Amino acid sequence: MGGPAPPNNRFSSCANASPAMAFLRVVEVFPPMFPWHPKKEGRINLEEKTERFVEEARSIREFADNILVADVKDPTLLKVSTLEAALLLRERLCVDAAPVVVVRDMNRQHFLSSVLAGISLGLASMMIAWGDDHPTSAKLTNVRDFPNLAAAIRQASAVRKRVRASTLFLAPVDVEMLATPEGVTLAKGRLGAGADYLLAQPPTTDAESAFERHLSLLKGAGLRDKVLLNVFPFWDEEDVRTTERNFGWQLPRNLHGTAERGGAALFDAEREVAMRIREEGLPGIYLSTRGVSSIAERLLS
Repeated sequence: MGGPAPPNNRFSSCANASPAMAFLRVVEVFPPMFPWHPKKEGRINLEEKTERFVEEARSIREFADNILVADVKDPTLLKVSTLEAALLLRERLCVDAAPVVVVRDMNRQHFLSSVLAGISLGLASMMIAWGDDHPTSAKLTNVRDFPNLAAAIRQASAVRKRVRASTLFLAPVDVEMLATPEGVTLAKGRLGAGADYLLAQPPTTDAESAFERHLSLLKGAGLRDKVLLNVFPFWDEEDVRTTERNFGWQLPRNLHGTAERGGAALFDAEREVAMRIREEGLPGIYLSTRGVSSIAERLLS
């Protein structure tokens, strides 16, 4: 993967790649979004929402080494593409912004062209994800012109090598699946294909049982230095139940007990997880803000 970034980079005043660092803070944000149906919102206030998006990213850049622009799978929403949104942050804030590129929605040529476009535009990193199926009711096509995510990452890595770029590639991993040989093989396959780090889900919900379990799984799989554990803010008990249902996660029972004590107890547990991740010397942290940018400062400061 070595060698310099492509020449004629339009962001010469910015760093061309993620610098080597002892602890990588990846903080997730969402691109500007609008209701699909015009009757829901009428005129699209693109400029206003774009400015709000930039200002939210500005407010967290002190606490993020990488701002991950997440894909949104809700078929009722229009969104600014993650590539364009990440480019906007790069241009306006000179930050390392990583678009999530979802294999589900692209054929092979479109996907590889998107990877090449991100590199040529000076984006220092990007995340390559498989993407959940669109629901049948949405009447949208699940493209996925690859047999699996590792195959997509491998071809993206070939593009990266051909243009002699140092772009950082991120990919997802189900940390609970590392309890099985198949899960370990899947994770290592993505790294072997060219991913530099794996971002974990489901989240690590407490600093004791969940953290110790996830740390043990990482050590057992030999992936301790390649996986960024996830901290995911929950608001209350109803939010925990809704999130389990929407994402298909099976969260620890003690999380429900914490949630019954209120939002402050949930926040304390999440902050403690963030501290344990640092204390244990793991390579970094992956923080979901869930659209509330102030979460980054509260949990990572």
